[in-house]
Amino acid sequence: MASSPLFTPSSDKRFWSTLRTRIHTLQNHSQQPSSTTTTTKNEQRNQLKEDSLLLIRGFDSVSHTLSLLSTNLDNALQGATELAHPHTLTDIFHTKFDEAENKQEGLKEEESNQGLKRKFDDNDFHQENDNDSQLENGPKKQDRDMKRAKNLAISMATKASSLARELKSLRSDMCFMQERCDLLEEENRRLRDGCTKGVRPEEDDLVRLQLEALLAEKSRLANENTNLLRENQCLNQLVEYHQLASQDLSESYEHVIEGMCLDFSSPPPTIAEEGDVDDFDDKKNKEEPQTLPRTNLSSSLHEC
Repeated sequence: MASSPLFTPSSDKRFWSTLRTRIHTLQNHSQQPSSTTTTTKNEQRNQLKEDSLLLIRGFDSVSHTLSLLSTNLDNALQGATELAHPHTLTDIFHTKFDEAENKQEGLKEEESNQGLKRKFDDNDFHQENDNDSQLENGPKKQDRDMKRAKNLAISMATKASSLARELKSLRSDMCFMQERCDLLEEENRRLRDGCTKGVRPEEDDLVRLQLEALLAEKSRLANENTNLLRENQCLNQLVEYHQLASQDLSESYEHVIEGMCLDFSSPPPTIAEEGDVDDFDDKKNKEEPQTLPRTNLSSSLHEC
């Protein structure tokens, strides 16, 4: 531990005031003419000695205060670095374990020293040594207590910093959850108001656009299906028409061929008979019905 300063604030003020007065006197003496006696020179020498002693004491006090300030700054920087880099549980355990070992070693050394003193000293001297050891153990005990308090403060500071970080993370999570709850409440309120006013929730912009696209695709597919059905029906009707036409043509050709069969065994007819035969053929052609049936295929083809 650092020793206490030599001067109190009041003594410092008195010192600086006396120093200031002495400096003023020196300046005044330097401005006076050099016609002085030996007595005045001796007085000036004495005053200079006193002033030099005062200056030395002042510089000593300033250096002492600067050293105290430097030690305080070093302690503050060390504490800041320890707070910036918090100790883990293992570090704290090792430090406490080392402190316990040092304490045990100090106790053993004290016991050994006390044993040696008991062997080689008398009772009076032993009492004096006991008193001295008690006086020495007092500051040592204070140092140990200060170290323990310092370690406890460091551990508490590390725990406080870790708790502060956890609290900060929890606060950010709570803010995010609050914003999310606000958004959900607003959406719920909007949907509830829409349902009460008769507006369906499906009438949202995105859902509406998707439904419109699906309906347009459905109508296009329905039109394409109807066109394909119509084409298929027309093709079926064309196939039926060609089948019926081929059947009617085959039957008519067979009937014509059967009608064209001639009997070459009979003698050739006369001119009057030929005229009668021609009249007979004309009548036959007029009396023959139409072989091709008329159906509604032409109308269906026009529709196709």
